[in-house]
Amino acid sequence: MQLLVITIDNCDEFLATLEGLKAHGMNGIVFQSTSLKNALLESNVDAAPIFGRVSKVISHDFESSHTAFLVLDDDRIEHAKRVILRNTKGLGKKGFMFTIPVSSYEGIEEY
Repeated sequence: MQLLVITIDNCDEFLATLEGLKAHGMNGIVFQSTSLKNALLESNVDAAPIFGRVSKVISHDFESSHTAFLVLDDDRIEHAKRVILRNTKGLGKKGFMFTIPVSSYEGIEEY
């Protein structure tokens, strides 16, 4: 088993990807997420003096992203990656995906 993590910045492509994965019997969990850069720009923590003034002037209009987590059998990972790349026409700078081995899990059987 592996945990497949996917983040795609484009909301339409993300939803199309989820629909494609669901059509192939794959399920998971989706969380709203944001980049470290966006989180730091939107924070109330004071930056270093040289950056603090600049960051107050620049507009911080960033769209949030979503991240999906799917636990899949090893033999389904490559198929899932093909679905993702087909729906996004390649991730490029739009997002990323990675897998992590899962040694055990308990719970919902559909995963």
